Amino acid sequence: MINHIEIFSYLQEPHILKKFIKYNFTQTIISSFQDYDNLYLVTDYYEGDSLFSFSEEIMNEEQIKFIAACIVQIYIYLRKERIVHRDISMKNLILDKDNYLNIIDFSYAIKYPSKLDMKNYLICYYDIDNPPEIQSILQYDYNVDYYRLGASILYFLMFKQYVNAIKKDNNLDELIINPESTRIFSNSSIDFINKLIINEPSRRLGFNSVEELKNHPWFDGFDWEKFEKKEMKSPLKFTKSESIPQACQKFDFDFETQKRYKRVSKKRIYAKLIRNYDYVNKDIVIEIYKSIKNI
Repeated sequence: MINHIEIFSYLQEPHILKKFIKYNFTQTIISSFQDYDNLYLVTDYYEGDSLFSFSEEIMNEEQIKFIAACIVQIYIYLRKERIVHRDISMKNLILDKDNYLNIIDFSYAIKYPSKLDMKNYLICYYDIDNPPEIQSILQYDYNVDYYRLGASILYFLMFKQYVNAIKKDNNLDELIINPESTRIFSNSSIDFINKLIINEPSRRLGFNSVEELKNHPWFDGFDWEKFEKKEMKSPLKFTKSESIPQACQKFDFDFETQKRYKRVSKKRIYAKLIRNYDYVNKDIVIEIYKSIKNI
């Protein structure tokens, strides 16, 4: 049984994908529909593996920088659309036919109504990679995505450990990488990560503008124009995914859960969000309304 916050996320995803996501570094949606038992999203198909499949490989700095550039390019687009992904992870980054990484899974994404708006948005699940402001239930904005880039992707690719896990195991408030501790990676690459994993969002790289990531010395001489057009040769090797296609996950719409959610929100949010689907079974919407009409 999935909880009401997860239901909200699954219903919200087609709205985000259809209305705001149209870019060559992101997953795009083709269609969406539902029946009494399942939600269906038809999206782009990627034959390549996720970045997570490379987690045990030793990568050089050129490869890691290319990965970082893909994510920064994604951030530039998402910031323009005022979208916070909130679940940037190696499992949600997929290689396309050009060996560039594309971001998928927008089920936890949110869109800010204005550029300066900061609110306490509910995160849908506990994730050890979440930045300090989310774990402390504080106000947050786009900076949460930047922290995850440093803490759960780049640091792991370099050192095969997760920042938050190290902090927890060693009772550390903050982690700073000493450039002298590694001679494998350049000082500018270490500086880039250190400025992403800062606890205080206002001191984090990208706080003033996403362009701060793009203009960091680590990317000196990097041809962003050629990169965005995917004309730069990728140092990543395409690997066809060997995962077995799985049956659609069945979501049990627990109306008691919906009722509890309605008592909190006072809005008929499920019936409203399900109308974002291309095909809507009207009987399902009617049933949802009937289940909450007396609340």
